[in-house]
Amino acid sequence: MAHNKRALGMLGFIGVGALALGLAGCSSGDAEPGGEASGGSGELTTVGFVAVGPEGGWRNANEQAIKDAFTEDAGFELKYAPAASPSDQKSQLDAFSTFVNDEVDVILLTATEASGWEDSLKLAKEAEIPVILLDRGVDAPEDLYVTRIAPDNVQVAKSVGEWATTAFPEGANYFVLEGVPGLSVVNERNEGFDEALGGKSGWNKVGAQTANWKTDEGKSVIETVLKANNNDIQFIFAQNDEMGIGAAQAVTAAGLKPGTDVKIATIDGTKGALEALSKGDLSFVAQYNPFFGTDAVDAVKKALAGDKVDSTIIVKSATFDSPEAADKALADGLAF
Repeated sequence: MAHNKRALGMLGFIGVGALALGLAGCSSGDAEPGGEASGGSGELTTVGFVAVGPEGGWRNANEQAIKDAFTEDAGFELKYAPAASPSDQKSQLDAFSTFVNDEVDVILLTATEASGWEDSLKLAKEAEIPVILLDRGVDAPEDLYVTRIAPDNVQVAKSVGEWATTAFPEGANYFVLEGVPGLSVVNERNEGFDEALGGKSGWNKVGAQTANWKTDEGKSVIETVLKANNNDIQFIFAQNDEMGIGAAQAVTAAGLKPGTDVKIATIDGTKGALEALSKGDLSFVAQYNPFFGTDAVDAVKKALAGDKVDSTIIVKSATFDSPEAADKALADGLAF
């Protein structure tokens, strides 16, 4: 694409190793550089996607939605660069630098960590490459990126808290399973949940601990928490489905009944969570809608055309609060 960029001599310091890593980590899918875009100008828009990679059901659905939207038929060559692991920022920084050096037309970024991106974003801005954040925010000035596209984490978590105060009008002893520390999503989900509980009497926070988004770690943490508190926990807020499913396994292993003795609420809305809600193992699931590939395409087109793009683009999400609601969502194909 004939996108104007400055010469990038300043990036000549980037080591051969970093460049090789980026190329090894990037997959251009079926696109061929210079190929014809159907119905377009004949040139493909190159999009570097600095991604998280395999992390769980939500992440898989989200990244597939991006891949499905940025196709060659739609006029794009998508270069997909997943992190070496879901918490490995260095490989993301290397891939980002490689995309800048390669003069892609636009960069999509889902950061493994919120901090540490300002210098990279400045390089992209100097090269006149617009950057669009997907899902996770970063700790950097807003003028260094075009927009952030995501469901509203604060509102989604607030819906969990509002449901909990209805399910336990007199309050409860509760525990929070958090995601990877340092992520904006973790802070935002805590903010929304705490806001909903603010000022409500009878709510006693026993504690909070990361389980790194993982089922086995969620189970292990809750097993320890239940033993330490003589099973006197009535509610668990898991910041994602996988940790909530692990919590349900721990509750069952402790001889308690999920949904009756301990209610568990989660965020994401994966197929596994909706099936667990249908069986009564979970009590509430707040969807964090992963399907915003078309929103990303629209933002990219506007950014490259010089049109105004809102600094934040909110993706609408739903909530499910009963086995019947879960069954309907599953029948309607809303699971992922």
